[in-house]
Amino acid sequence: MSLLKKTTGLSRSVCKRYTSTATAPAAAAAATSSPNTAVHGDATSSRKRESLDPRLNRDKFLVGNPHPVSNLRPIRYPIPENESEEDRHFRERRERVDAFNQHFWVNNNAMFIKAKAEYEEKIRAQNGGQPVTTEELSIFYKDFLDKAYERQMNYNRQWWIENIGLLLPSAKAALRKWTSRSSS
Repeated sequence: MSLLKKTTGLSRSVCKRYTSTATAPAAAAAATSSPNTAVHGDATSSRKRESLDPRLNRDKFLVGNPHPVSNLRPIRYPIPENESEEDRHFRERRERVDAFNQHFWVNNNAMFIKAKAEYEEKIRAQNGGQPVTTEELSIFYKDFLDKAYERQMNYNRQWWIENIGLLLPSAKAALRKWTSRSSS
């Protein structure tokens, strides 16, 4: 089995909680329910419906399908009813880091796809319409990475800064949760 199939299989099993894992009658019921709910269990058990709207889903992280260009899976973070200022700050900071990451990879992958298509077209024209070989593509890959080196390094630096910047808000949120549990 190819790595892609293994990864796809894993992704499907990870995301199974947000799709119907029920038998055919329950799946049909899920199809007729609102688009913001998922049905869990089999047809004979009581149907538990969960909202996929993060404002209504207060305790679960929702992970979407990969973005077609960035290949990143979007995450919707839960918003608890009693979200503290520390929790809100941490959640919003994580969302900003995710948006930064998404923006970079959409732009980078779009540039890559465009440059690769142009390169393949040029090589096909030179070779009389013959398919591009892996050796010819390896030249393109090296050239693309060499040209993108500085951009990648800037991204990596900023990504580390953003992620290290999550430590303090995370610690504050965890400390607040710990102190509120110990005091009650």
